[in-house]
Amino acid sequence: MIIRALSKIIGGAAGIVALSAGIYMPFVISDSLKKFNDDCDYLLILGGNVIGADTPSPQLFERMKAAANYLNEHKDVVAVPCGGCFRESQKKSEAEIIGDYLISQGVEPERIVLEDKSETTYQNFEFGVPIIKNHSGKKADELRIAFLSSDYHMHRAGIIAKQSGIKDVRRVSCPTPGSAIHRFGREYIVAFEMFYRTVKNKTK
Repeated sequence: MIIRALSKIIGGAAGIVALSAGIYMPFVISDSLKKFNDDCDYLLILGGNVIGADTPSPQLFERMKAAANYLNEHKDVVAVPCGGCFRESQKKSEAEIIGDYLISQGVEPERIVLEDKSETTYQNFEFGVPIIKNHSGKKADELRIAFLSSDYHMHRAGIIAKQSGIKDVRRVSCPTPGSAIHRFGREYIVAFEMFYRTVKNKTK
């Protein structure tokens, strides 16, 4: 009896997981295939892994290149590089690494405002949006705010952007270097945390 009951519980849980994957992942994949390049006033550049003291991972470097290209084509946009310095061997924040690269590519320093405390995508927006409000002297819904990230990250980051108070979410996407299969897998896993936060916020 106990084995049969456990089998039913496990089977039910597997069914829920499979169903949620079937509902959520098509949106993730669909957004990853779109080439977002929206106009904006402020561009949040979401951080990524840093190797050693200050070497951007291939994924972060792809975001940095895309940001430099975008900012050099949109001269009135203010950049907000995101990401802190929180890994054991890291010596520079993700934001500082991104900002230094942008300057090396011709982006004026006065157009760059760092958000250098965050450790997660949630914190990129949680800390970044108030910085934009303070810098502009305006409310979030009075500005065109976009975020730049890797293609596989577009859907989830878009949901988090709305949760942070950005009503008109704008996006700029860039390719994911190498194979993105494991990254899509991670998007599915971390989505459960996102759904939990959504439900929690609605029940407050």
